[in-house]
Amino acid sequence: MHSVLSTKLLSQSQTNLLLNAGLSVTEYNFIQTKALSLSGSISEDTYPNAIVTSQTTVDLIKDFKIDACFCVGRKTASKLRSFGFPVECVAESGKALAERILEKYSELSFTFFGSAQRRPELAKILGKAYISLSEIFVYETIKTAKTFNRDFDAVLCFSPMGVDSFFEANPASTSKVICIGNTTATQAKLYSKSVFISNTSSVESVIVKAVNLLK
Repeated sequence: MHSVLSTKLLSQSQTNLLLNAGLSVTEYNFIQTKALSLSGSISEDTYPNAIVTSQTTVDLIKDFKIDACFCVGRKTASKLRSFGFPVECVAESGKALAERILEKYSELSFTFFGSAQRRPELAKILGKAYISLSEIFVYETIKTAKTFNRDFDAVLCFSPMGVDSFFEANPASTSKVICIGNTTATQAKLYSKSVFISNTSSVESVIVKAVNLLK
């Protein structure tokens, strides 16, 4: 039986997709998030254009006043809409979102909400184009690495920091590394020559890629 390690805990329905395909599944959160304390003035202000790159962020800004959201990932967009936020633009990665902003929204000013350990690509691209961007960090991401004294046929990775956390504890891994997007895959290629990317930036798509590779 082929074995799969997920670097974050999955929902029961997601786990079942792997089990029903005849795969054994191990799950562990290689990173955790911790909300940061914010001043009252931050939550009371109004933000014309917000950049949101994770579902974790949405939970922490759900009571903020935001006129338009520019986000990464369809699930992030769906979650924003569920709280009544208007979503102006959705992209598959931070880099892709920055490029879309350059094309269509370069006259606007933006506020980024997210992790203090956020990837630098988006801010660098907007900065080079002199697009106004302020950043408000609402949570921090912490590595919670764990060593597994075995190898898996595939490891599912969902963020660059999750990749780092896994390989720092398991540097000799020869597993196939299946990533949720190009940014995560770029990080994985620093450690492995066997890196694969899901067709879309969703957990389910990562799982489908794993099932197809391990058939």
